[in-house]
Amino acid sequence: MRPRTEPMHPKLTRRALGAGLAAGAAALGIGQRARAAVPAIDPDLRDAALRGLALAGYRGDPVTAEAARAAAERLAVTDPEGALLYRLYRALDVRPAQYWQGGGLPDAAAPDLTLLHGAIGACQPVAFGYTDLSDNVTQRKVLPLALVHPPQGVKLLAWCELAGDYRQFFVRAMRDLTAHPDDFAATRLSLLEGLVEKEGA
Repeated sequence: MRPRTEPMHPKLTRRALGAGLAAGAAALGIGQRARAAVPAIDPDLRDAALRGLALAGYRGDPVTAEAARAAAERLAVTDPEGALLYRLYRALDVRPAQYWQGGGLPDAAAPDLTLLHGAIGACQPVAFGYTDLSDNVTQRKVLPLALVHPPQGVKLLAWCELAGDYRQFFVRAMRDLTAHPDDFAATRLSLLEGLVEKEGA
């Protein structure tokens, strides 16, 4: 009978396994040490992910819905602004199979949407003429916070200087939209908090 030999690889202890996993996680950009080396997430990718997460509960899959809920809870710690946007999108964005073509109303103009997305990302105020549902025309200057997509059409959620309060504006009803060079980045998070509270999101 041949004597039993030890395996060629060293014995893997729990400590060694933990160290190996931590090193692997750091190499992938997970954890404290690697955080500085990880590039910032693309804002468009982040926004698309938040919108998808917000609609996960409407897909008829309770497992996906629970995973989305748990992920949203973690956002409150890792990305407070993302958590607020998630709540707004969940409350106000269109649900699958609910989209309404607007009964002949025009779509939001693509150049206006491009300007608004840019102004939201840069925390720049915008000004425009606005025609409300009663055909009243006013001039507005607002701090744009988010775009949502309810069945009736794309809306801008913003702090309005004229009203001194939060307002929703149909993008299709805006005219002569312009961005201003100011910056409200320092107050964006608190404005989003107030908006979420007002919308009951």
